Amino acid sequence: MADARNHSAGHYMLSLDGEPSIVRKFDGGNISAEVVVHNMGPTNVQMKHISTLKFEPFTLEIGMSMGKSLYEWIQASFDMAHIRKNGYMAAADFNYKAKSYRHFRDALITEVGFPALSGASKDPAYFTVKFDPEEITYAPGDDAALKGVVNTKQKKWLASNFRVKIGDLPCASVSEVAAFSWKQGTVEDAVGEFRVNAKEPSKVEVPNINLTIGAKDLKPWSDWFTEFVIKGNNGQEAELSGTIEYLSPNTGEVLGAVELFNVGIFKLTEQTTESNKDAIKRFTVDLYCETMKLRLDYV
Repeated sequence: MADARNHSAGHYMLSLDGEPSIVRKFDGGNISAEVVVHNMGPTNVQMKHISTLKFEPFTLEIGMSMGKSLYEWIQASFDMAHIRKNGYMAAADFNYKAKSYRHFRDALITEVGFPALSGASKDPAYFTVKFDPEEITYAPGDDAALKGVVNTKQKKWLASNFRVKIGDLPCASVSEVAAFSWKQGTVEDAVGEFRVNAKEPSKVEVPNINLTIGAKDLKPWSDWFTEFVIKGNNGQEAELSGTIEYLSPNTGEVLGAVELFNVGIFKLTEQTTESNKDAIKRFTVDLYCETMKLRLDYV
């Protein structure tokens, strides 16, 4: 019987600036190459060869155990600082022994996803973080024990516990916040002398926010919509600021928050309901914001 054996998958760790962070889910980080085809002419056989190397972005699902390095990297990206990071992803077996490494160089964050929130949810909540490196290298595992940052706040973070504040508008009956993602594009700078292309940051997309709210609060939201959208009084002085706070199960502790700036309303929709159906009457609003920040006070 062979000595080498397969092992179970499922344990991952991100290392940034020497700081480890436990990752719930990991995808991407693969290396591939473009294939060039030559139609030679004398025969029907096509000639092929390898051209430019391609390095896939990493996509991580991670909670409030992300660690200080990743948190500060996200903050800097939201502030348009465009910081590049080096590090590695480690994959381990069920005993947390490292079986492979994917080292990356000069990575830029390209997406930060925020989970859907619902008062009826029973699920834990996680962020999605995507970053795009200029180069990736593979390395075999060395059976080192992986030990990441496990913050107790993550055990308290549920998708059902949250609080929304938008200016002075009533928000106590907000029942759902749709998932949203901040995105930053990258463009490749191909130089003939090198097989590995440089990558530069491009435009930033700040997401819109969708809220579901109880009908008892419809009038003040409808009044703002009428003034802001229909009457056209929507200058910068009419925009609001707000927060989406992540709360502990007893709602007495703020675990973190997304801060929203220059918020405006552009759509208000009353949800349709059937006659004699057991359902709470609600409406939805769609908001834009110009900038946002992630705040995790414990990091």
